[in-house]
Amino acid sequence: MRIIRTIAALVLSTLSLCTFSQDFARLSERTINGSARYVGMAGAMTAIGGDPSASLDNPAAGALYQRMEVMASFGGTFDRTRQTGSDVVAKRNSFICPQMSLILDMPTYTLNSKGVQSHNFLFSYRRLHSYNRTIDAYGDGESSFGAMLAGMDLGIAYNQGRYNTGHGLFLSERGYVDEYAFQWSMNIGHQWYVGLGLQIQSYLMASDGDFQEWFDDYTPEGKAFYNRNVTSLMLSGAGCTLSAGLIYRPLQWLRVGFGINTPSLGTLNTYTSGTFSAQTDSIRYSYAPNLDVRGDNSFHMPLHTSTSVAFQIGAYGMVALQYDYLQQKNEDAMHSLRIGAEVIPVMGFYLNAGYAYESTFKPATKLVPMAESFDRQDTYFQHPRRTQYVSVAAGYRGRYFIAQAAYQYRWQGLNLYAYEQATPYEIQADTHRIVVTIAWHQY
Repeated sequence: MRIIRTIAALVLSTLSLCTFSQDFARLSERTINGSARYVGMAGAMTAIGGDPSASLDNPAAGALYQRMEVMASFGGTFDRTRQTGSDVVAKRNSFICPQMSLILDMPTYTLNSKGVQSHNFLFSYRRLHSYNRTIDAYGDGESSFGAMLAGMDLGIAYNQGRYNTGHGLFLSERGYVDEYAFQWSMNIGHQWYVGLGLQIQSYLMASDGDFQEWFDDYTPEGKAFYNRNVTSLMLSGAGCTLSAGLIYRPLQWLRVGFGINTPSLGTLNTYTSGTFSAQTDSIRYSYAPNLDVRGDNSFHMPLHTSTSVAFQIGAYGMVALQYDYLQQKNEDAMHSLRIGAEVIPVMGFYLNAGYAYESTFKPATKLVPMAESFDRQDTYFQHPRRTQYVSVAAGYRGRYFIAQAAYQYRWQGLNLYAYEQATPYEIQADTHRIVVTIAWHQY
């Protein structure tokens, strides 16, 4: 029983070093998702506006509306992950509603063409991010989770890395970050467009990890030849942010846009549980007790600024360039470069294409010690390397109805660690997304 008590103490103390900095980074992630037009232009719409999803980055986007509109989008997401050098592909599919919105246009009926033309109000639901991924990775080497435990002088006779080991990690993630937006915008002389907003976020991220390692050889003195760490993590909470933005059109063919979203105020609840088992001369298990739900007010959605310029090419379309900057506490800043194009081959029909490149939040440290009363059993963490998007879309905008469809391919490289001293698994995560948007507006 002594070994069981010792392992339990280990799980409750040593492994309380938690990947909380990574949790902040994961919850701060955003995908380019929303209406089909927004997805098709890779989100490069801060200076263009005229679309509910463009107000994600710039609340002034709603000021370009000149009529009431109701819009809804529906889509399918097909995630595929593959370890470098492996032919095994882990698949996860989901179907969601990434965006619903109502735009109310209230014209002022002013006779002054340079004065305030209208006040617009946007009410919108958005899916900022979906956690829908399964990873199945394997490796071998001379280091082990057991060796790390033995190096902590806990009096446990674990294998200390003298034998080659095989190991594998199965990780399943699910969850979302949803946002409910209430935004006001104003059109001044069809040249200046300004907007303010209040956004409320709801987030949930859950993951189940199963890490196993086994040894090619063992000694009869009780050296472990099989270790397993099975854990669950759930993060949930809510927050609110403020936003402001403007679009300036100094020339008929030029638009400049800027938007800012403040860090959020809110709370984060954390729940973890885990079971560690080791097989030596006999099978012995240690059950780490579940962690009660704990609240934390230190988590904030990141500061987000977006700057863009768009060039209108007569009645044939436009091209937009955009730079986004996201800053999270205790993380390296995230940078995003986007380019989007819209072509109008025939009046009423629209074609879109876009490309985006994003860096990633990287925690300053892999593991962040928490208060002694905060216990964590999960040891795995991941560092994304980069994310890229390519997308295309087509749509029709008639007198009363809008119908659009978009396809997006997203690929991301990441390093997945089973524990702090582990050699990372190199993972390629690919996502295929299809979005269909329908809308009705006044004529």
